[in-house]
Amino acid sequence: MKLAYSTGNAIVDEVSEMNFSGNVVPLTWFKTMLGESGKPMLLAIDLLADIVYWYRPKEIRDEGTGDLIGFQKRFKADLLQRSYRQIEQRFGVTKKQARTALDYLCKIGVIRKHLRNELTSDGTPLHNNMYLELVPEKLKELTYPQFDDDVPLREPPSANEDTRVVTCKTDGGALNVTTSTETTTEINNINNNNHINTEPDVMETMRAYEKIIKKNIEYEILVQYNNGIYRKNIDEIVILMVETVSIPRKYIYIGGTRFPYEIVKSQFLKLNYEHILYVITCMKDNTTKVKNIRSYLLTTLYNAPNTIDSYYQAEVNHDLHGGL
Repeated sequence: MKLAYSTGNAIVDEVSEMNFSGNVVPLTWFKTMLGESGKPMLLAIDLLADIVYWYRPKEIRDEGTGDLIGFQKRFKADLLQRSYRQIEQRFGVTKKQARTALDYLCKIGVIRKHLRNELTSDGTPLHNNMYLELVPEKLKELTYPQFDDDVPLREPPSANEDTRVVTCKTDGGALNVTTSTETTTEINNINNNNHINTEPDVMETMRAYEKIIKKNIEYEILVQYNNGIYRKNIDEIVILMVETVSIPRKYIYIGGTRFPYEIVKSQFLKLNYEHILYVITCMKDNTTKVKNIRSYLLTTLYNAPNTIDSYYQAEVNHDLHGGL
């Protein structure tokens, strides 16, 4: 078959003739879905991709005109029904691996698990049927992270809620079911009235905050400390502070804890010469490996006003006792 249009690459042209379908795995999930070891939770990622596929709507088009006339869900009940055995067979894993992957998705809040007792049309009881509810807000957060370095990837915020088994009746069609799980999701959206996506406004805001921050920390004097050997560190700290306070959002994660943006902004704009010098000293004295320097700096900067006195008092005590 001769192609009417060619990309100029034989392999790409061949692939263009193939019709791919099925699961989609966004690359960001390999950064936002990490285990305790800091590595991607591969089975959980594959499982979420499969669940998302079933929650993606199916297009209904007019056979004659080809016009889109509506959408239809892919599963019969109100939620997607799954069992651990299905997951085992689908991905070729053990029940323990299947359970671990699903528990992880529940822990980070992108999936809610519901257990239901049901009756078939002939009255046969079905116990603890598992249904999986996809949480779109959390899915968006995992797929389109706004501020990757601010999100505690190893211990994501949990939205897993307790559920209670309920009884319902089904004849194989749609289920009319109510559960005791109250769907309470928080939409963490950035205010549409801000200027995050308007580059000139962002740059103007950042320049204004940079000027304020440099004045607060006495930048010119600070960079001359110890003959300017810490200038690079100071500049990195200033950039991080400017980025943090310039872009409004609802929350910022500091040391794994969620704080309102306005509180973090207020704390950063209170930092002075001594606080920055203290942060640099902490970095210099730290002997442990820091995996996420941005997160470490955010935490140290935020806590600086509360910990600086205790730190220097401990240094004084250490010197008075001869390092004992």
